[in-house]
Amino acid sequence: MKAAIYTRKSKFTEEGESIENQINMCIKYADNILGITDYEVYEDEGFSGGNIDRPQFKKLMRDIKTKKFTHLICYRLDRISRNVADFTTTLEILNKYECSFVSIKEQFDTSSAMGRAMMNISATFAQLERETIAERIKDNLRELSKTGRWLGGPAPMGYKSIEVENNDSKGKSRKKHILEINPNEIETIKLVFKLFIKYKSFQRVSRELEKNGIYSRSGTVFSRELVKQAISNPIYVIADKQLFEYLKSNGAELHEENKINGKFGAMPYNRRKENGSFAPISSWIVSVGDHPGIVDSATWIECQHIQNDIKLIVSNRQCTSEHALLSGLVICGHCGASMAPRKQTNKLSNGTKTLYRYYTCNLKNKSATRCDNKALNAYDAEDYVVNKIKSTTQEDIMKLYLSSKERSDIKFTNNKTIEKLKNQIKGNEKSISSLIRKVSTLDETVESQYLIQKNYESEILKLSVENKQLDNKIIELENQNENISDLRKDLSDITELYENFKKFYDYTESFEDKKRLIRSVVKFVVWDSDNEKLDIIPVGSSLQRSDFGNLAFRSKEQRN
Repeated sequence: MKAAIYTRKSKFTEEGESIENQINMCIKYADNILGITDYEVYEDEGFSGGNIDRPQFKKLMRDIKTKKFTHLICYRLDRISRNVADFTTTLEILNKYECSFVSIKEQFDTSSAMGRAMMNISATFAQLERETIAERIKDNLRELSKTGRWLGGPAPMGYKSIEVENNDSKGKSRKKHILEINPNEIETIKLVFKLFIKYKSFQRVSRELEKNGIYSRSGTVFSRELVKQAISNPIYVIADKQLFEYLKSNGAELHEENKINGKFGAMPYNRRKENGSFAPISSWIVSVGDHPGIVDSATWIECQHIQNDIKLIVSNRQCTSEHALLSGLVICGHCGASMAPRKQTNKLSNGTKTLYRYYTCNLKNKSATRCDNKALNAYDAEDYVVNKIKSTTQEDIMKLYLSSKERSDIKFTNNKTIEKLKNQIKGNEKSISSLIRKVSTLDETVESQYLIQKNYESEILKLSVENKQLDNKIIELENQNENISDLRKDLSDITELYENFKKFYDYTESFEDKKRLIRSVVKFVVWDSDNEKLDIIPVGSSLQRSDFGNLAFRSKEQRN
């Protein structure tokens, strides 16, 4: 038997169950209760349990799918995930690959039916508690909305946040933040709305702003996402009855309508979901703010209608990716970004319409000046890839991979580098522990010692960030080593995949099955319009998508 030990902590801190404490408790449980002395540790420090997008957790799941472990041990249920859906999905994977799950604190073990049932009940109650907290937060926002106040944080473009003091109902002095017009940015916001009504395209507005030398507050390109955020934000609109009627018809909760005076802007609350994405209008709580509005309600509402029309056009199309055999596989050979499938209908001179499908660089979609790679004809690309796979011989397959000696050399070098990086991490951890001990002995009331403490804390943070970067590098090298090992072991299986492709592709009717057949042998493809070259990177290759990311922003001469 072999156990995987998984630990997670949201941020670097000496309080609570530290990563080290979690590991020690899991090791003791494995040894004393399960009788397992063979184990491997996976650590994610600085990652939230709100989702499972964590590097070490992903690696753990990959290893479990190879049936590397008989048990997964963690200190507490929420170390895996605080989301019931994610947790349930994880349990299904564990069950499928015959890996028992043990949670020490809750004393759950999925090797028994009762353990599985109790674990699901516990996870459900934990989510119920989180939803109750979320409802309380919404109640608080509802009360705050009655004040129309700005809750602080970076002001949206077009405004600046000013701290002011006033007295509450008990005469006690309180600080709050209010929004004032930023004269350097207000014209940009007005222009964004004007251009959007003219062009009815987020991307076109972004390009027009860049063409005219107008950038975001941070000096970066005013991307289509920034345009969309500005257009969607009701904070810019002057609150009036027309606006409130529109918001009410879309399900928003409204307050302080009596403050409408044709000058103040709307103040929205609860515009984001728990996962950070933007919520629909039906989830908003909107009041009349104390700040001046920038655009009139008719303009803002017209922009929302245009947005809805854009969404309708997209939803009424048959999903583009469902007709793109290489969806998710195409990489831009100029900047390393993914290339997304798109389509448009062109009208010919004789009046007939023809569908044109292509793949375009996502970076270029955001800003035309950031990448000069031309679109890839989808029909030609898909035919080329399919025919190339069909014509692949056994000799070709062998040539696609590095020789055993070359791969052994790569793995040997990687292992040496990993060992060096781990030693560097250990050295940093010792330095961090030493600095923490020094901080604990300082008297922060003494000015000179207070400054020393700040320097220590800054150094601790610097070392912690460096360790996280080193961890990511180790993960990258370990993944590369895994690719090498898997290839050497499964070369005959990969040959069989090519044979299956040749046998079944032409007789497969399901579009999704055709995509799966392609993905069984193609890792990704790289398009370079300068040389009109489409490179196919096969499954098992040591090349990663990230290997092409360093091409970003290179000139044509540098790429060649």
